[in-house]
Amino acid sequence: MMQVVETFGLELMAWMGGVAAGYLAWASAPFWWPAMRAFGGRRRLPRPLLFSACAGCLAYAAYLGLLVALRLLILAVPPLSAGLEQLASHPGIAATLLAALVYGLPLLVFTGWAARFLGARWARLMAPSADAQPAP
Repeated sequence: MMQVVETFGLELMAWMGGVAAGYLAWASAPFWWPAMRAFGGRRRLPRPLLFSACAGCLAYAAYLGLLVALRLLILAVPPLSAGLEQLASHPGIAATLLAALVYGLPLLVFTGWAARFLGARWARLMAPSADAQPAP
C-alpha cells in the first residue's frame, strides 16, 4: 500500500478515492434514492425493498432507452456524428464534461421520476385484492 502512495502521492490517492466514491453514489442512485423514499418520509411504503428494486429497474430501463435513442440519432445524422467524434478525439475537460452531462444527468432524472411515479401508485399496487382468500 505504501508503494502505491509513494508512487502516486497522497493528494492524488485522495482524489482517486473521492472520484470512486462519487461514481459509486451516482451508479447506485437508482436503488438508494427510492429506498430513501420507501423507508423514510411521512409514510413508509409497503414492501420497501421490492419498491426500491422496481424503481431502480424502471430508472435503468428508461436510461438505457434514452441511450439507444441517442445512439440511433447519432447514426442517422452523419454531421452530428462527425462533430461528436471530433470533440471526443481531443482529450480535455470539454469531452469529459460532455460525457458527464449526456450520460450522467439523465440517470439521476430518471431515478427521481421513477421514485415519484411508482411512489404515488405503490400502495394501491400492493394492496390485497378484495376477492383474495386468507391462507388457512
